Amino acid sequence: MDVLSEILRTLHLKASVFLHACFRGDWAVDTSGERRATFHMVARGGCWLHMPDEAEPVALSGGDLIVFPHDAQHTISNSLQVPDEKFPLNQVPDQNQTGPGVTLICGYFDFDRHNWNPLIESLPEYMIVREEGSSSVPLSDTLGHFLVYEVEAAQMGSDLVIDKLSEILFIHVIRNHLAKNQDQGFIAALADTRLGKALSKMHENPAGNWTVEKLATIAGMSRSAFSAQFSQSVTISPMQYLTRWRMTLANERFRTTGDSVSQVAAQSGYESEAAFAKVFKRHFGYGPGEARRKKKIVDPTVI
Repeated sequence: MDVLSEILRTLHLKASVFLHACFRGDWAVDTSGERRATFHMVARGGCWLHMPDEAEPVALSGGDLIVFPHDAQHTISNSLQVPDEKFPLNQVPDQNQTGPGVTLICGYFDFDRHNWNPLIESLPEYMIVREEGSSSVPLSDTLGHFLVYEVEAAQMGSDLVIDKLSEILFIHVIRNHLAKNQDQGFIAALADTRLGKALSKMHENPAGNWTVEKLATIAGMSRSAFSAQFSQSVTISPMQYLTRWRMTLANERFRTTGDSVSQVAAQSGYESEAAFAKVFKRHFGYGPGEARRKKKIVDPTVI
């Protein structure tokens, strides 16, 4: 079971580019506050990233890609110093300016935020993939170059190509982060040969009659050791993880199929519709019936 693909699939990821510009002189960009994940690719030139909680700025150069999965406040500018609070942000570049320029490509990553997602929850405030020529993720540099080409060429069909390339780029950023941070949190659980087996089985059959003992056996660990290591890495217990993932899939089914509450309850591993409804409402704040009605508003063909 490819757990990462399964988790990414539930995101319903969509990406788009909203800015391609060459900045010269003094400038500053901050795209936070939109409640959306954003990304910036430095196509050419060099600039600085300023984060509120970090004393030192981060140098960015041509080919670097930076992603803010949680809409963290940030400023990217030409200056090593943090721009003054009164400095105007996100101004249209003055084409009359001369001197070295910095070309930025900025976009959004939109994904489903209705459901709990352990991967997104585990990501840091920002991630940088640099053009190092020896990336641990094959083709990441090539994808970046291809994106820059499509944005600047502006050919027929480019809008769709740019959006799809941006989506693939997000997955490569995730892969790069996983490869470099295998000892941290949920990523550590995915990478761990023992915990990874248990996670794979849960995702392969989320409706299964799982217990901590059964999962520990799959992992080749004692019950207590498995439970302690899982909880330490994922920050919730194995059964809490299973319940959250079941509810994520259940809500997904309500939104994308015409299945009844009893059908979704059974698919989620619950023999009792009432028990399922109680857990679902505790998780989302509304019941399965309301979840189905929301689907009907979107798709009136659902009976």
